[in-house]
Amino acid sequence: MNKKTALCNSDTHVILLVEFLLWTGRVNGGWWQCSEERLVYTSDFLHSTTVLAGSYLSYNLSDPILIQHSCGRYFSGGIPPALYLGEKVFISLDRFESSLLPLTILHNLVTPPALVSDATFVQNSRVLIVINGKVYIYFYKWKTWLISDGINKPITKITNMDCCYSTSDPVCNQVSNYVLAYDSGNIAEESNIFYSDDGGYSFAKFYITPFPKGILIAAYNFVSIAQTGMLFNQTENNGNGSAYFIYSGTSYMNNRKGVIFSLRAYKNESVLSIMPPGLRGFIMLWTKHDLVFSFNNGLTLEPISVLPTEKYVNESLPKYEEGICNVAVTSSEVAALTKNQKLFYGTLDIVSTKMVLIGERNSSESATHCDVLMFDTTGMLTIFNPVPSNETGFYNFHKCTINLQDRLMNVRPHLQPCPVEILSGDFHNKMYYIDMKKELHFNITFVPKPGTGAFPYVTVSNPHVLGFQAKLLQDGYTYDGNIKYCLQVTALQQQFTSIAERSFQDDLFHTRISTLTVDIYNKGIFCIDMHPLTALIAMDCPPTKHIRPFKNITVCNKGFLHEARLRNNFYYTIHRDIYDPAFLGRQHLDQDDLNISYPYKRLGCPILWYYDSPWLPVLELWEDDKFVEYVSADFVLFEINGMHNYDYLLTASEAKCISQPQNWTRTFQMQPYPDPHTSWNRISYRNCKVPNEEGPLVASSLKYQVLNLNEENRIIFSQYNGIYVFKVIVVDTVYSYCELSTVFSVYVLGAHPKSQINPIGMLIGVLILILGSILMGYFFPKLLHLRENAAIKTF
Repeated sequence: MNKKTALCNSDTHVILLVEFLLWTGRVNGGWWQCSEERLVYTSDFLHSTTVLAGSYLSYNLSDPILIQHSCGRYFSGGIPPALYLGEKVFISLDRFESSLLPLTILHNLVTPPALVSDATFVQNSRVLIVINGKVYIYFYKWKTWLISDGINKPITKITNMDCCYSTSDPVCNQVSNYVLAYDSGNIAEESNIFYSDDGGYSFAKFYITPFPKGILIAAYNFVSIAQTGMLFNQTENNGNGSAYFIYSGTSYMNNRKGVIFSLRAYKNESVLSIMPPGLRGFIMLWTKHDLVFSFNNGLTLEPISVLPTEKYVNESLPKYEEGICNVAVTSSEVAALTKNQKLFYGTLDIVSTKMVLIGERNSSESATHCDVLMFDTTGMLTIFNPVPSNETGFYNFHKCTINLQDRLMNVRPHLQPCPVEILSGDFHNKMYYIDMKKELHFNITFVPKPGTGAFPYVTVSNPHVLGFQAKLLQDGYTYDGNIKYCLQVTALQQQFTSIAERSFQDDLFHTRISTLTVDIYNKGIFCIDMHPLTALIAMDCPPTKHIRPFKNITVCNKGFLHEARLRNNFYYTIHRDIYDPAFLGRQHLDQDDLNISYPYKRLGCPILWYYDSPWLPVLELWEDDKFVEYVSADFVLFEINGMHNYDYLLTASEAKCISQPQNWTRTFQMQPYPDPHTSWNRISYRNCKVPNEEGPLVASSLKYQVLNLNEENRIIFSQYNGIYVFKVIVVDTVYSYCELSTVFSVYVLGAHPKSQINPIGMLIGVLILILGSILMGYFFPKLLHLRENAAIKTF
């Protein structure tokens, strides 16, 4: 056997040669058939002694495990942090390529012994560790600790799902920040489950109603089909080893029960699990007796079987005391190590649950513990364990790297060759949005090997929200003369496909996510490099989508007001009779005039409009600073200062309503704390042109307060010159997932000052004058005649 070198990864480290045969037998009692084997340690620490403050962390189970951050692309060089849980706990930022000190925690935070029961990475700065029943946050970059808030009961497990498709996307961050902490082993009524939506800083109680039967084993955040999936034993004594998932969070999944499957645990053994990265709905559960896999968030599970070979003729994995002790996964690969030191390997897809023996440890001694597994890259697996230094407190790491492709080539009988030459698409590992009634188009290049009959298939992790249409077309030939195909995939919302039943579809109002994957059907274990193509698709509002008011004529470009004046602390006054601070349109309030400072940076130049012309705001839809379209959807508006001296052109009957339309007053009356910014939106909106048995049309003369570019309703201004500042809110239910709103100003002019003469009083006066003239014309001659008669008599 050749000599191996112990490598170091620091500029100050020196490379030390170690005679492999001298130490490997002493340390490990045997060896694997490694492609590369080495003892890594750093020379800086060989002659130094470091005393650590605090208590050493220690894993509370007998076999160590490795917890890696799922998102290697988040980190420099694609190397994610990793946490080794064993007799000592280590955290490494370089795949254990240097000597490490065991992790400790200060005595004032944890009373010794500090027993770790679980841990998970959150975002790219911290790891949550369950120590003595409490959750602690360790910021590994700064080596500082913090205790989480809100957990008032002992817990043992913690889990989250990392979204690795985008480091800055708000939907992706929301997924990664959702954490579940719980205690396993109690009946449902006594189980404590807590959730955090801020990445573990604070937790709140998660309530289960109604309580399912059995003992809680685990809880997971299944992003695709439900908020939470809980794994229970079917019976409290677990005598038959049967388990099932139950779900909560969405209408079509609430209290739904998954299939019952075998999951046997003995001698107080814990059920362990791992969720491959990618949010495809994959989950793997194992004990020493069972290794089961689900590709649909636990709705159905299948046991992992083995392809018989010359060296391993069985079709099942070793069980009981020789069973599975460690599992490692990537988005498309899985490796399992057993207590009797056999290493199995397989690929992950929805039609294959097979593994194959690729090696076993050559040792005459039985191992007392399990080593841990770690995928370095696709097809490269490392088995390693810590080795204490005799001179310092640091630990070195014995690592054995195995080239899986080479091992698979030596399996007898030969494995099925990979049936495909090319599977490529530029959407892989990217995130996309589908807004309401929109769709996405993907093109995949596919080249099968001649005579294999291979073909691609498309899957989605959440068919309740995402549907697709696929078409395979011949697209020429490769240089080798093989037929090249183009797979055209259209992704669209399930609610608008007319394919799925209404009860199967998710609620249209709520945003959801799903992955879309293109893979090769039954491609076999040998296709290591031919990974599936996956994209994350959010049925949600694209972050850059927004609306703007169309401004073709403003007070600035017409010279009524100059920008310099608007910028320089421009004030205007709203008369006390035309505004209501409660937005209820009340008049004659005992209040002062309202002085407003015009926010030019926010509003720009006001739109110029003549008061006597009916007005309709025109809205523009923009995305990525590009104009998309004019908004042809229902919207409402209000004046943000409470001005109410405007009205609407149409009544409910004139707008052709068949049910009672909503208005601001009615909307406010239905809410205990009304707020015009949030009271009327796309969730609360009810279209009056759709039949509504609960709200028939009873007041057809009421003004219709909904506007639309394609309809006749308009705003009617009163005889008033001045500035209005409107907020527009798009309330159309099926136009967009976005809360589309914008604020803009309108300068209304052209109204003549109102006369101070009361027209009614003037009319009454004129009528009195006319009547008086008539009376005078009637009675005056008679009076003259009477006067003449009286004079004659006197004479």
